[in-house]
Amino acid sequence: MAKFRDHDGRIVTRTTKQRKRPAAQLIANEWEHARKAARAGELTRAVIQNTMSWMMERTIGESLDRRPIRQYLADWLKAGERSRGTVARYEPVLDGFVEFIGKRRAAANVASVTTTEIERFRDQQIAEGKTPSTANLAVKVLRAAFGAARRLGVALTNPADGVELLNESESEERIPFTAEQSRQLLQHADDEWRGMILFGYHTAMRIGDAARLTWKNIDLVEQTVSFRDAKTSRRKKKSKKITTICLHEDVVDYLEKLPAVDVADAPLFPSLATKSTGSHAGLSKEFNRLMSKAGIRAPVGPEKQVKAGGSRRSGFTASVTRSSAIWQMLTCRPRFGRRLPVTPATTSTDGMSTSI
Repeated sequence: MAKFRDHDGRIVTRTTKQRKRPAAQLIANEWEHARKAARAGELTRAVIQNTMSWMMERTIGESLDRRPIRQYLADWLKAGERSRGTVARYEPVLDGFVEFIGKRRAAANVASVTTTEIERFRDQQIAEGKTPSTANLAVKVLRAAFGAARRLGVALTNPADGVELLNESESEERIPFTAEQSRQLLQHADDEWRGMILFGYHTAMRIGDAARLTWKNIDLVEQTVSFRDAKTSRRKKKSKKITTICLHEDVVDYLEKLPAVDVADAPLFPSLATKSTGSHAGLSKEFNRLMSKAGIRAPVGPEKQVKAGGSRRSGFTASVTRSSAIWQMLTCRPRFGRRLPVTPATTSTDGMSTSI
């Protein structure tokens, strides 16, 4: 048992759970030191962590896990059995948070992260033009990461638990690219991005699905493309996991002009196939830079109020705001194809020519 005075000056008795007097005395002395710091108004998070780490080293020979924020988040992302898609979604969030707090804070103990920092990071997502659902995803990812830190004893609390999620019911709607804007994109795109844009405009593929197409997905005889939607195929019945869409003549013409290959699994877009959707060097950012090159601006803030009419319906859905969703503006038209092979038409369902 140990006796010491608390921050109010009262004598307190606590068990150290140590059988040997020297070890018990060490703990009692540190408790007394912490109480003195509290009385002086100097009991900070750092003092508590230093005290706990010192006590652990002296009594059980182990030190408190004091990994830097950057290292802990990287280690957490690598741990477990996460799919490539999950890692691709989480990594930009974690990298973005580390960049947001700055190099000095990123080198600090992971247990020092505050609720205010995460709240400010969430608000920064909105300030950059991202949707409430994207900002909420960032909070949820950080909540999972720091929740694991608390369970492992790396941190005393989960700072993300105190951050409220935003109301997603008022998220901005999407507006489509015009045919003229699509032509501008094609004029400024290289060969591979030109093919990506054509596939997106005419098939409504997500940017990652389009980038990972191989010749095995293409049937030039039937003029169709068959693929598994990386985001939704897992929720579909086995018989409906493969989506087959008719190819517009523009897409067929593009494919027929590509060099012949002998390997069925060869990617249609070799330089893009291995890139992730997110991150600074990812597909979405690259598409955003292509938009800037073509002189197409994505509205932000109050400008994001026009409804595009419908869901994901025609190539490269690019929401009118963030780079990861800019792609969706290209897909706000009805899909040209059907689920079953049919003879390709030359007009879309609204009677407008789909040729761009």
